[in-house]
Amino acid sequence: MNIERYLTEHRQGTPGQIFRLLRQGRVTVNDVVVDSPRKLVTSQDDVRVDKLAVAGRQPQYYVFNKPMGFQLSLDPTAPRSLGSLLNGFDQQWQLQALTDLPREAVGAVIASDDTQFLMDVDAQNWLSTCRVQLTGVTVPEIATNPAFQNLTTQVDQISQTMTISLQTADVAAAVATLSQLTGVTGPVERTALGPLSCPVDLAIGTYRGLTASEIDSLLGEGIPTK
Repeated sequence: MNIERYLTEHRQGTPGQIFRLLRQGRVTVNDVVVDSPRKLVTSQDDVRVDKLAVAGRQPQYYVFNKPMGFQLSLDPTAPRSLGSLLNGFDQQWQLQALTDLPREAVGAVIASDDTQFLMDVDAQNWLSTCRVQLTGVTVPEIATNPAFQNLTTQVDQISQTMTISLQTADVAAAVATLSQLTGVTGPVERTALGPLSCPVDLAIGTYRGLTASEIDSLLGEGIPTK
């Protein structure tokens, strides 16, 4: 069979990821780099990705809804960390997180044991969507920052509250600015990272695996299905 099918059957990623692995020179057959998906292989060949035999490489991809005050360490023994949220099975993976969400914020965080995947996602320079809720219906003055885009305000006259959201590549600046507004009722929340929205059914303090379409979208290879 060809290398593309071989890697697919051995759960080495989505079709888009497998093409990316080949393009990046991360696949070898008998110690020779392979970049063509049509390369034929047999069960006798030594096929590796990132120098790991495919039988021993099962990459993991997760999205966490990070609670307020939690650090981004995936060490299961670290208190108040993403690692402390892992179930017993997932604690075996050597996971890392994109370290771009401050401790005092909540919301979507991407984690994986595929270091190159995290680097590739980071290289996309996705904008984060951040929001905060306030009491009152008077729109506060927000400090001008060229890194902030698409600033919107939604006012709820019935509950006398408002929601302010913006998009930015500078998440730390957004969290610092939004959290200091008058009338803030809770932490700043990252509701989306580029094309990936924090799942509405993902409770704070929980996580789930990324779908194939979500993985591809984070790599700039498509848009996740609804």
